[in-house]
Amino acid sequence: MSLQEELKLHFDARIAVVNVVSTEEARVLRELAAMASQPGWPEGEGLYTWDIGDQFVCLRKAREPFDDKREATADTILRMLRDYKGSATFVLKDFHQIWEAKRGALRSLRNLAAHLPETLPRRNIVILTPEYCLPLELKHDVPVLELAKPDAGEMEELLERVAGPSGALAQVEPALRAKLVEAALGLTSTQAERVFRKAVVTASRGRASARLDERCADLITEEKCAIIRESGALELYPYVENAGRIGGLEELKSWLEVRRMAFSEEAHSYGLSLPRGLALIGIPGTGKSLCAKVAAGIWAQPLLRLDMGAVFGGVLGASEKNIRDAMHIAEVIAPCVLWVDEIEKAFAGSGGDSGTAARVLATFLNWMQEKQAPVSVFATANNIKFLPPEFLRKGRFDEVFFLDLPTLNEREQILEVLLRQIRITDIRSKFDLPQVARATEGFVGAELEAVVNDAQFPAFMDGGREIETADLLHAAGTMVPLAKSHRDHIEMQRKLVLFGQARNASRSTKDEEVNIDNLLDKRTPGEPGARKLERKLDL
Repeated sequence: MSLQEELKLHFDARIAVVNVVSTEEARVLRELAAMASQPGWPEGEGLYTWDIGDQFVCLRKAREPFDDKREATADTILRMLRDYKGSATFVLKDFHQIWEAKRGALRSLRNLAAHLPETLPRRNIVILTPEYCLPLELKHDVPVLELAKPDAGEMEELLERVAGPSGALAQVEPALRAKLVEAALGLTSTQAERVFRKAVVTASRGRASARLDERCADLITEEKCAIIRESGALELYPYVENAGRIGGLEELKSWLEVRRMAFSEEAHSYGLSLPRGLALIGIPGTGKSLCAKVAAGIWAQPLLRLDMGAVFGGVLGASEKNIRDAMHIAEVIAPCVLWVDEIEKAFAGSGGDSGTAARVLATFLNWMQEKQAPVSVFATANNIKFLPPEFLRKGRFDEVFFLDLPTLNEREQILEVLLRQIRITDIRSKFDLPQVARATEGFVGAELEAVVNDAQFPAFMDGGREIETADLLHAAGTMVPLAKSHRDHIEMQRKLVLFGQARNASRSTKDEEVNIDNLLDKRTPGEPGARKLERKLDL
């Protein structure tokens, strides 16, 4: 339901005092002015705004004279509205500053909320605040409405209004126009207007005509990244990884590839359901976060990272608003991938005494269950015992994948990917990858990356030569895999696969699983660092 529809419903139901939460004052006023110009608006009903600086401003004159030239103070404004005998809607800007300074204003507002519905002619009060700040005294008397961010249609109208008069949209292809609009989705109209104006200026530099081009779309995307990052809870990743960055995990990569076309018009016509998302479980360093990035790359979608730590905080009720704002931005930008990293840390206290975590969890779970927008949630967790059981049930996630310790073959693939990233070619002919893979049993992807990084230092000090197999073996021999200290944790999570509660992300058999108890026994006598490793593990 649009803001206009919600306001009309409240006004018609004689709910006289409402709070609209939005930083876009101009847009809210445009919505109200549009309402006042429609046939359903009562004849003779005026529309006025008031703030402590500019006092009254008339947007639509009422039939019953209203002295909009009279100065109203914080003490007199509500009495003026109560005593007015005509029909009008009054928009009070930043009125939260008044009730914070004068506690008597809360009592007066409660009295008006009870009194105005019983009197004629109709008078409405719209309290416009930039964020949710309704005090406890008003929560049951004043409903709160939120102005949604502009959708694609509104954003296109805004682009036309900003860039059209300068001719910057002349001869712009429909595909590029759609890209410009898509790049701005997720911003407020004020923010979008600002970036559109900057795009017009950028397009005009060094050119006879200011026609928008691909550079402008990139500029808008960069600006949006910065703006969303400043919002706190969300961060936009415009450039994502590709499937070549993952070694192994063939089952997971196949699942992603099969659903690559699920967002197309053909899939919609066929009746395919949209992917809801995945839960990725495993010990740290197995590549869960990388998989979320790769999913966005395979599906060619924006990647949004939700920082649950930033969701919690602020005044009472702010956490719930933060999570709702984040979900709304994701729906506006959709189709997209919403990545929630280490989600168990955010909801570990959902049974605590404050109730905030429980309310945020309930809001998030309900949204995951009911969302219609193509937002695919990728949640990673290192330890599911801290998650409530309802979180992982079917309907919220399409699948739960367990990322086990890399097998021998997967470690070879990961090493090859890592060596390719440091610009080494002909890897298979230069390195004995099977030997290095055997020497790194129990190592996760992050530890293999550390092996490659450490191997570069002696090679650099030795005249800047290219690293060799011996360098990798020496680096591996000095490290203790995290798997040894997480043995019980890994075995517990492997039971999820055994009992059908999760699916193995790798195509491996039981015989290929890393035997954590035998990590030492499988090291060959005399292998570099073996004795050092034994001493560390004995400790």
